[in-house]
Amino acid sequence: MQLSGWKDLFRDGRGAFTVILNLGIGLHAIDVFVISSVMPTVVRDIGGASFYAWPTMLYMVASIVGAASGGPLKAALGARKGYALGGLLFLAGSAGCGGSPTMLALLIARTLQGYGGGLLLAQSMGLIGELYPPELRTRILALVSSVWGVAALIGPLIGGIAAEFGWWRGAFWVTVPIIAAFAAGAWRTLPSATAVLGGPIFPIRRIALLATGVLCAGVTGNLEDIAEPLRLPASALLAAKIVLLLAAVALVAQTFRLDRAAANRLFPPRPLSMRTRVGCAYWILFLFSMTHTSIGLYLPLALQELHGVTPLAAAYAIASLAVAWTLASFVTAGWRGAAERAAIVGGPLLALLSMTALTLGVATFPPLLTCALTGLVGFGIGASNLHLVALAMRIAEPGYESLTASSIPTIRSLGISFGAAIAGLIANLAGLEAGITVATVEAATTWVYGATILAPAVSLVLAVRVVRGRPRATETL
Repeated sequence: MQLSGWKDLFRDGRGAFTVILNLGIGLHAIDVFVISSVMPTVVRDIGGASFYAWPTMLYMVASIVGAASGGPLKAALGARKGYALGGLLFLAGSAGCGGSPTMLALLIARTLQGYGGGLLLAQSMGLIGELYPPELRTRILALVSSVWGVAALIGPLIGGIAAEFGWWRGAFWVTVPIIAAFAAGAWRTLPSATAVLGGPIFPIRRIALLATGVLCAGVTGNLEDIAEPLRLPASALLAAKIVLLLAAVALVAQTFRLDRAAANRLFPPRPLSMRTRVGCAYWILFLFSMTHTSIGLYLPLALQELHGVTPLAAAYAIASLAVAWTLASFVTAGWRGAAERAAIVGGPLLALLSMTALTLGVATFPPLLTCALTGLVGFGIGASNLHLVALAMRIAEPGYESLTASSIPTIRSLGISFGAAIAGLIANLAGLEAGITVATVEAATTWVYGATILAPAVSLVLAVRVVRGRPRATETL
């Protein structure tokens, strides 16, 4: 395989594609980080404090559903129309957020915005598989990772500035003209003649099952908001969370089962089979998402309650994971052969060792050391993730190359959703539901992180399986 440089991303007509794809992912990524900064101002302005976490939760649910819809929608409409539609839905959702008079209106707008963002994310990944040759994919994926790293830094800043001036709506309105220009650029730039005429109808049943399952997982972390008026005892609340989590697993599993026999698939064949290299790669990406989600949820709480770190500093401690992820992507983007295999296996190993150290010292280590360990987890994930995604695109079954790429964001988002639900359940079992104190935060964080160690540990085993797997004649590693 011929090595290619960064400049090749902008040669032979790929420059416009590179800008459009990164801008689409960047708009979605920034919005993920903006909302947490403005929510205190939002509830002071329009009320709805009991639904404080719901704009984030519904956005995530909708983005998963949007990502799962990306492949069928692109097949039905073609790259240009499908991508532009995602941009227009995201635009409508952003404008709706900026103009929301009530919390209900905001929740509806966030759901629409999340669906549009999920469509952009999935179709961007699919187009990377179509528009870039294999030797360039690690570089374009590294560039995409840098977008997430930048978003982790400037997203809270945009929201914080808007909140500081008392105009939280500005955090949404400021992106509206950019999104409009992006949608117009996508329409002018992307190829159009890829729609499948007379193809199967949109998979409404499977999308509905997936949405319900993910919603059940999301509600487990926000069930107190619903149950508070009922004054349910703690035991009943815990039982309800367990039932919801089991229901989420069953519904998502049923979605995958029905998808196996469908003509308009949401996922490639055997997407979760550990007997295939693509299946192993998907499981690793799922487990990586669970890992960074657990850290992101409880590290700010631990730093603030156990070490007296300010909320802003704690938020940027989490950004160290995203920044290190981005750095690893750029450092390893040009690796091939043995170096690529080392990245795929070494990444989970580094994440496992760092996660273990973080678990043992989250209550006692200095905040800077905790931040450094968090960055090492991100570096390990970033190094392996980049090459796993490129590998999955490269070894996809014939005819499923684009679908394999476009379904990767759905797998990642499912890991985030289930990671958050499981981490919340473990934290409550460890005593956090009794209230936030030094003792409960220390116990909850230690137990959550201890359980999270299993994710990179299993990922390491699967990564070895991936690199030792026998490639087809058309594969290289």
